[in-house]
Amino acid sequence: MFYQKLINLHPQKSKNNVGSRTLDYLKNLRTELPLFQLIDQIQDIPALTPIAADSRARFKDIIILGTGGSSLGGQSLCMLANASSVRLHFHDNIDPATFTKLLVEIDPETTQVIAISKSGNTAETLMQLLVCIQHWQQKKLEIKDHFLIITEPGETAIRELATRYSCVVLDHPPAIGGRFAAFTLVGLLPALIVGLDAHKIRKGARHILDQLTQTDDPSTYAPLIGALIQKSLMDYDITQSVVMPYIDRLSVFALWYRQLWAESLGKDGKGTTPIRAVGTIDQHSQLQLYLDGPKDKFFTLITMDYPENTFMIQDHGFQHSALSIFKDKTMGQLIQAEQQATIDTLVNNNCPTRVLHLPHLDEEVLGGLMMHYVIETLAMAHLLEVNPFDQPAVEESKILTRHYLTITNTSHTK
Repeated sequence: MFYQKLINLHPQKSKNNVGSRTLDYLKNLRTELPLFQLIDQIQDIPALTPIAADSRARFKDIIILGTGGSSLGGQSLCMLANASSVRLHFHDNIDPATFTKLLVEIDPETTQVIAISKSGNTAETLMQLLVCIQHWQQKKLEIKDHFLIITEPGETAIRELATRYSCVVLDHPPAIGGRFAAFTLVGLLPALIVGLDAHKIRKGARHILDQLTQTDDPSTYAPLIGALIQKSLMDYDITQSVVMPYIDRLSVFALWYRQLWAESLGKDGKGTTPIRAVGTIDQHSQLQLYLDGPKDKFFTLITMDYPENTFMIQDHGFQHSALSIFKDKTMGQLIQAEQQATIDTLVNNNCPTRVLHLPHLDEEVLGGLMMHYVIETLAMAHLLEVNPFDQPAVEESKILTRHYLTITNTSHTK
């Protein structure tokens, strides 16, 4: 599916026992973790298929409201889609200017709103949803015909809204956290709407899980190797992890990784800082720092072979070397040359580097890549002895947000 190459790693202490214990931990999760059990299911996808088909048939635009894990997984998958009969608009922030622009661009009569909140009480998503409901009401449109809600069971704010307006509600699996939800309906419904194959996404994820089941050697399982290396590099003050795909369709995936790694591992003073970069763009904005700044980063470059027959440049007789070099060359050849040049430059500057090389990119490969990072994150959590499934530190910010909003409302009424 893809291969992992490791370069310029520091000498490591013996990790055999640690690796074996972590492998056993992961194997136990394979049978017990609801997310991994979900990967083996197939019956939920046929239930989503007619819902996606109805959305495609009735609407030209679909707005997907949500933030963090409620948005990034679906966005990552939908980046694979080619032309689609429906336009998806993922809105994961609450900047009023952005929302104003959105509502001007779409026609509410031919637009569906899908609101996703696992807890059902996410302030940003509730505000987005209330704004949309008011806008649709002003257009004299029936809310229940245009709105779909995804949330976990229970008496929550978003279910109160759904009940008030008789909206269809789909259940978010309560035992699967938002940042791990890409393989649930949270990610698969948007993917199905734009015509992707959800079975292939799950198949790719299952391939990585099958490798876990089939191995007894920690040194042969790529996600565990990645975690062991990064834990070892922390002994050398390498505490930042740069993921840099040379594939535009993985630019949002890198944001998904950033949340997964940060939110799962940043606890009790532990963790490493994830950094999202995109090649070739960040060669012109970040590479100087990477090469000549602090040596505190572990680099993962995600590369791919590009077709050699797309955008071939003919001989135009240019004399300048910056132009003549492109004679009989393609855009794909240029990006391949640049990704290899960046790898070699990092290596020559003694930067610890990993290359994940993809033969191609489709639903199955992306499903496998995402599962690779899920397992690498869980393995790293075990090595750091932190709980990867909670996020206790952000509660203070949520409490203060509600407090400041209350103060604002009070001042406006005086």
